[in-house]
Amino acid sequence: MNSKGAMNLKNIVLSILTATVLGCTQVDTDSPLPVVSNNPHAELTGPQVVELLNTLYNRQFPNCDKNDNRPAFLCSGIVLRVTDKNPGDTHHVWNPSPTSINSGGVSFSYLRADSKFGRLAWGKGNGFMLYPIFGAPVDKVDLDVLCAFPIDGWTWNRKPPCGPYASFPATSQRCQSAGVATAEQWKKVWDTSPNSHNLRQCGFDVSEATGKPAGVPFYQSIRARGMLSQIPAHFTEQNEIVIKTWPQNLQNTLPLMAFFFIAGGTNAGLAEAQGNQKDFYDSTNPKIWVPVIRLFPPATPANEATFQYVDADQLVKP
Repeated sequence: MNSKGAMNLKNIVLSILTATVLGCTQVDTDSPLPVVSNNPHAELTGPQVVELLNTLYNRQFPNCDKNDNRPAFLCSGIVLRVTDKNPGDTHHVWNPSPTSINSGGVSFSYLRADSKFGRLAWGKGNGFMLYPIFGAPVDKVDLDVLCAFPIDGWTWNRKPPCGPYASFPATSQRCQSAGVATAEQWKKVWDTSPNSHNLRQCGFDVSEATGKPAGVPFYQSIRARGMLSQIPAHFTEQNEIVIKTWPQNLQNTLPLMAFFFIAGGTNAGLAEAQGNQKDFYDSTNPKIWVPVIRLFPPATPANEATFQYVDADQLVKP
C-alpha cells in the first residue's frame, strides 16, 4: 500500500501520544485512528511504546476510519520481523537482506488480538517492530505492504514473493486472481489441499497496483488467520505479510518503533536485541533511541500476547 497520497492524513489527524511532547494523554482504543506525534524527532518512552503496542494489538478493526481504502495495517496490529545476527556480523538488521533486494519484498508478521500465533518465524527469539503508518512520527517514510498470507507463505519459493509457486500456479497465485475473495474460500482451499499447504495457498494482494481498495482483502487475511489460530498445529506457525524492499541505510527515517525479544527462560534473545538497539542508536544522526521490549506470545489461542518494558534490559539508556 503506497501511502504518499492518503498518508498525508497524518498531518490532519495529529494528536499526542507522548507526554513529553504536549502533555499526558490516554490512548482511546475506540477512536478511529491511533494517535500520533507531530514532533518529527519525538522519542516515546518505553512505557509509552508498551501503551501503543497494547492499543494496536487490541484494535480489531476491519479497516481504518471506516474506509476500505485504508486497510487495517495502517492503524492497527503490530508489524514485526525476526532478526538473526551472529557475533561479529557487521550488517544492520534493519537493512533488507540480499535475498530481499533480489526478490523485491521483505517478510514480516502481523500480530493482533484476532491474528494470533504462538511462535515467531524459524523459532527466532528477537527482532524489531514498526510503527503503523497512521501512528508514526511525521518524519518517517511510509513502507508499502504488498500482500498478506494467513500463514507463512514460504515466499522464498515464489516469484515474485507475492506471486505463485511454479508447481501450483492456479491456487498459489494472488487470491484475487485465484477466485478467492473471502476467508472461508481461502480456508476451503487450505483444507482440501492434499499436501504442500503453504505453497498451495494464495496471498491476498493489498498493493496499490491493484487499483482497488485493500481494506477488504487484508481483513479477509486476518479472518483466515483467526480460523487457523484455533487449530493447535497451525497456531504455532506465524502469518506473513510482505513489504516492498526499501533502500539501505534508512535508519533515520525508517519507522522502527522497538527492538524486542521473547521473554522467558534464559531470555536468550535479549543480548541480540540489546546489540541491535545500540547499533541503531550509534547509526542514527541525530541519535534515535528506541526501546528493547519484552514480548510474551500467547501460549494458547485463548491467551493474549503481552508486552513489557524493563529498564534493566536497555543497553542504551534513554
